[in-house]
Amino acid sequence: MQEVSKRNKSSLFQKFLLIFTSSILLGILFFFIFLIFYNREFQQKIYRGISVSGINIGGLTREEAEQKLRENLKYPTEAAFAFTYGSDVWHAIPEELGMQIQFGKTIEKAWTIGRTPDIFENLRICMAALLFSYDLEPVLMFDERVAYNFISSLSGYIDVPYELPSITLQGSRVIIEPGKAGKAVDKLMTMTQLQILGENLQTAQIELPVAIFEPTVSNLEEEKSKLESMIGQDFVLYVNQNGVHQPIETIQADALARWILFEPVIENGLVKIQMSPKRDLFYNRLVEIAVQLEKKPQNARFVFNDTTHIIEPIAEAVIGTKADPEQTMANIAAAIQTGQHEAEIAMIITQPVVTSNADGKDLGITQLVESQYTYFFYSDPARVQNITAAAASFHGVLIAPGETFSMVNQIGDIDIDNGYAEAPVIFGNETVQGIGGGVCQVSTTLFRTAFFYGLPIVERHAHAYRVFYYERIANGNIDPKLSGLDASVYVPILDLKFKNDTPYWILMETYVNPNTSSIQWKFYSTDVNRYVEWESTGPINITEPEDPIYRENQTLAPGEIKQVDYAVKGADVTIKRTVYQDGLIHIQDVFETQYRPWQAIFEYGPGTEGMPPEEESKKDQETP
Repeated sequence: MQEVSKRNKSSLFQKFLLIFTSSILLGILFFFIFLIFYNREFQQKIYRGISVSGINIGGLTREEAEQKLRENLKYPTEAAFAFTYGSDVWHAIPEELGMQIQFGKTIEKAWTIGRTPDIFENLRICMAALLFSYDLEPVLMFDERVAYNFISSLSGYIDVPYELPSITLQGSRVIIEPGKAGKAVDKLMTMTQLQILGENLQTAQIELPVAIFEPTVSNLEEEKSKLESMIGQDFVLYVNQNGVHQPIETIQADALARWILFEPVIENGLVKIQMSPKRDLFYNRLVEIAVQLEKKPQNARFVFNDTTHIIEPIAEAVIGTKADPEQTMANIAAAIQTGQHEAEIAMIITQPVVTSNADGKDLGITQLVESQYTYFFYSDPARVQNITAAAASFHGVLIAPGETFSMVNQIGDIDIDNGYAEAPVIFGNETVQGIGGGVCQVSTTLFRTAFFYGLPIVERHAHAYRVFYYERIANGNIDPKLSGLDASVYVPILDLKFKNDTPYWILMETYVNPNTSSIQWKFYSTDVNRYVEWESTGPINITEPEDPIYRENQTLAPGEIKQVDYAVKGADVTIKRTVYQDGLIHIQDVFETQYRPWQAIFEYGPGTEGMPPEEESKKDQETP
């Protein structure tokens, strides 16, 4: 009997377990069937139980949900904020403060609920929404620029500018200005409050936070005395020459106030006046001073002793100095800030490369490598004076290896102060009197020396017409083969440049001999085994000048006739040069010159009979 009872109990338990398990499985089956139909039902709809700010949008498509929110969420246009300060009140709706509901983003946010990759999380959220609801806050866009501009408009009614105690100048009078208290709306704090309220679709009455600024305690009476002391004396800019202060520029006391900037600053809770130089005034003047003070470094000058083969100094080297405007500005600022009335002009020092104790062998100056002559027969004394002055500026000058030598840079200013006189020069279409006439005799001699030594010619300009000074030889005759070997220089426009492409220094010597009407140019260096072959077409394509020009000169006496320019035929000249070094071609170049035909010009006094000639008068009448 006991065994039967045990079997019956076991059978009942098995039946119960079977029924229980089946029920669970059926429940799960029905639940999944429910989920399948539920998801299919809401495939294009927002899940039930989801709302935005209490507005139910569950069971609606995205378009329907957005439409419903637009109809019911009127926060941006219907809510109202009140801003207060004292008894003043200002009103604004959220839209005026840059608040807008992003309906599209809000719906997208609601749509994604229950649609994550995690199935069980989706199930939990959907069931919670279905049973208890799931409320979202809308996505709010807060344009801080709009809010800031609105708050700034309110601050215009409230803000009072804060003024530091200061000192002003009326001419040379120093006047103390007391500071003023100020206040200002704290815009950032107000915007923070707005953003918090807007995110919760709330409004409120906001009392505008206002910061109060009290004037800083000042000691301007003390500052006033410093300022009066500063502008009460002259301010001097000086250069330091061996410990001696040499004044270069003095700013008078009555003008000094215009040159200094006075700015109030807070230091340890006190207002002080900071003095500094006005950069535009000081710096511009320093640039002008720098031009006046600049001294370029110059190598020592030498001559070569042909007997001892030693170079002998004839002029000491010059140390280069140049004003440094930036460092000088710093010196001026430091002086003004400490109440001093002088500042040093900072100088940049540049040492010359070659000093008077140089050894010619170290420079490669060991022998005469080229010498050329030109002749200036029939030159007037003024022209000879100019030739002598110009040639002297090159005597003893060194040219470094690799240097491109510029005649304009070396010769400097051509003026009366440098020993030049008035002599005929080519200007435009005629020959006129001008300072420095004859300098081209020097440039032509230098050109030929560089040409025949075989150096590269970087820049060379021919004369407008044939000048027979440059074609004369030692006996005074003219050698047409020398045409096309002239070089015109007009400072600073036309230059003569050549390059020392040898590894040695070149020493130049110039000798002007008025007795033989000659100028000799010498190059001393080390022979680099060069020689020059050249050929010239001589003057070809000869063109006749036009008829003479006659013009009245009020300074001449009646009947007086004076020829001021002479006719010269035009011509073309081509010169070819080949420079050999160590038997190989080193340079091949061509120099082409086109000389214009040049008219004779006559001047005559008023009332001179037969002037201008009849043919010339007819031409003048025919000229339109």
